Amino acid sequence: MMLLAAWSGAAMAQPAAQPAPQPLGQVRVLATGGTIAGAGNAAGVSYKSGVVGVADLIRAVPGVEQVATISAEQVANVASGDMDETLWRRLLGRVEAAIADPGVNGVVITHGTDTLEETAFFLSLLVPATKPVVLVGSMRPSTAISADGPQNLGDAIRVAVAPASAGRGVMVVMNDTIFDPTSVTKVDVRRVEAFAAPSHGPIGDMLKPQPRFFTGSLPAPPSLTLKPGALPSVAIVYAHAGLTGDDVRRIAGDAKGVVIAGVGAGGFSTSARKAIGELTKRGVAVVRTPRQGHGDIWTSDGPDDGDSVSTIAGRELTPAKARILLMLALQERRDTAGLQALFDYYGVPVR
Repeated sequence: MMLLAAWSGAAMAQPAAQPAPQPLGQVRVLATGGTIAGAGNAAGVSYKSGVVGVADLIRAVPGVEQVATISAEQVANVASGDMDETLWRRLLGRVEAAIADPGVNGVVITHGTDTLEETAFFLSLLVPATKPVVLVGSMRPSTAISADGPQNLGDAIRVAVAPASAGRGVMVVMNDTIFDPTSVTKVDVRRVEAFAAPSHGPIGDMLKPQPRFFTGSLPAPPSLTLKPGALPSVAIVYAHAGLTGDDVRRIAGDAKGVVIAGVGAGGFSTSARKAIGELTKRGVAVVRTPRQGHGDIWTSDGPDDGDSVSTIAGRELTPAKARILLMLALQERRDTAGLQALFDYYGVPVR
């Protein structure tokens, strides 16, 4: 009888109420083109960038509807070599609008890999770190065997909507790995593991459905501003054996600033030093960076001939990123010490 009573009670018990499903976070996807939007042959070696629309990119990500509610916009559809100041300004405006939308939890930007790190750094200097902004690309076009775009895009969406990403600002997600925009750089032209951060390493990974960050979220530095009108022109001089002063003068032209992709710790030849001294004396800002792309350039690495060559140490920035910071910095009148303070502040990754 006791067994029967127990069984009857169990049979009559009502099922426990299931918790209501939590609403999904919303991610705004801004597409700009690149290989991730490319199409061509199955080998992936012959293709055209920027031909696949954002809706098709999202449809190619399995199960994305269970991760986030997606809204999408085609900002541009170009190869990343065609990314320029006009497109940067347009993209910045769309990022700012998305962040201002209270219903949006994070932003994902699809981008070609060739200049992805430049766009990421540009945005990191201008966008407050209130919501995550994740840039993502691929090394294989959408029609290639084992295309990496869907996986990368899915990872980027997961990072953008994850609570752990709050306060981290702009990030780059490629090949299961999360990078900060200051130290990330493209190190290979073909392999899917094309991105690295040689001096500091990545800030996290995507080996599980949720991002794993290696450090806590730190307050991001305050953003700079982008003023109306074209940014001041900044030239890049690539140092090499036999670089002459005339080479420097020809490349610098009428630029307001010059970045030296220098040998060793941002160095250059004796002949080039004379031309650089002429530039700095007439008020042209000259920033020293390493042509190898990583390493910390200090003020003490500069020329030892007094004040004739008053250059700025580019710290850990690649030549391309130093150009971006210098363009933004030169929107206002700053002396060499003021520019050096900006490079000391923005030229090292926040940890």
